[in-house]
Amino acid sequence: MPLASDLIGLGMPPEQASVLANLTVSSAPATTGSGSLTATGTTIADALALTAFVNLVGTTAVSTGVKLPDAPIGSLIVVQNNGANTLNLFPPTATGTLNGGSAGAAVTIAAAAGNLCIRRSSTDWIVYATAKES
Repeated sequence: MPLASDLIGLGMPPEQASVLANLTVSSAPATTGSGSLTATGTTIADALALTAFVNLVGTTAVSTGVKLPDAPIGSLIVVQNNGANTLNLFPPTATGTLNGGSAGAAVTIAAAAGNLCIRRSSTDWIVYATAKES
């Protein structure tokens, strides 16, 4: 187990190093997913609160949105807009930001497109937009 030895040499506890050294794609923990969600509300206060790591929004009325969960720093959340209209994506709180923007402000996800969201700090998320499918 050279990887475990290397990790221990870097100061990681042996138990944690052993678990990380033995992880494979097939042994990794599964992430939760939600499909066929319906976007609600037009503000951060009434947008649909997401609860999963992978979120497929199937219905998006005009100006409706979703709100990221209050996940730990480093979390990765996927939001896919399969609805007919643009989807508003809000941070989890009114003091939160997306891509260092204004507090509580949404970014938009085009129909048939998605975002990969990574929580980088206690208040900010990095949001990567995917291209619209053709």
